Amino acid sequence: ETFGGDHLAQAQLLALLHLEIVQERLAAEFGETVEFVLKPCWPTERLAEMLGRWVAETGPDMVYINVTAFPFAYESLPLRFGRILGRFGPAVGDAGLRFADSKRWSHNVVFRKLRRYGQATLGGDTHFTCEQVVERVSDAIRVALRSEVVFLVVEGPLGRGEPELTRRERRRKEARRQVVHQALKSLCEQLHVYYIGSDSPLPPERQHVSGTTVGDGTHFNAAGHARLAEDLYENIRGAWLSRLALEAPRTKVGSRKD
Repeated sequence: ETFGGDHLAQAQLLALLHLEIVQERLAAEFGETVEFVLKPCWPTERLAEMLGRWVAETGPDMVYINVTAFPFAYESLPLRFGRILGRFGPAVGDAGLRFADSKRWSHNVVFRKLRRYGQATLGGDTHFTCEQVVERVSDAIRVALRSEVVFLVVEGPLGRGEPELTRRERRRKEARRQVVHQALKSLCEQLHVYYIGSDSPLPPERQHVSGTTVGDGTHFNAAGHARLAEDLYENIRGAWLSRLALEAPRTKVGSRKD
């Protein structure tokens, strides 16, 4: 149930390299060995089941669920054509997805401009609805909480944004983000889960920084993953300090407030 493609494989490799840096920094911070187990996946109906199996297999001290906006906010033209073209839809949609995943085309400036024009004028279908994401992530949160020894952290969608969006597109995507963010924020408050999120979208200078993506303009390169790694370090550090504070209330520790 992990998602594939050349770009994602490259992105996962870069993420793993930068996770090593985060591990080393956290180990130095807390004076003990830190090891990450990365499990990329879609918010499918099997998400909660898979998370429960991973927790049982690896026995982690912390489970960090990172809910990105892509599954419910990115508008795909191939998915839209696949839905509206009837019996020809699946073939057309699959072909479009293959084109989008090909470096030859996704790095092509003309192809990217045509895709952006189509997304801005025709729109596209998302891979999942907001309701599906909320329901399945909520189920996964409850499954993770069955383990009394696991400290659960949930990072909601922060709205890192995409380049060259129109105002209408930004409003539409932000409305979807708010649905997922507010629902997960409320659930985590009810269940006393450490939640990282923002009621406002990230400022423009943090949404899409020039020089942080590969040739397709979407997937992060080494510089982009370095920025994400810094955010991850601060998030995990703040969450773990919060846990230590709960275990030893009289000990003063710092924390990060989002």
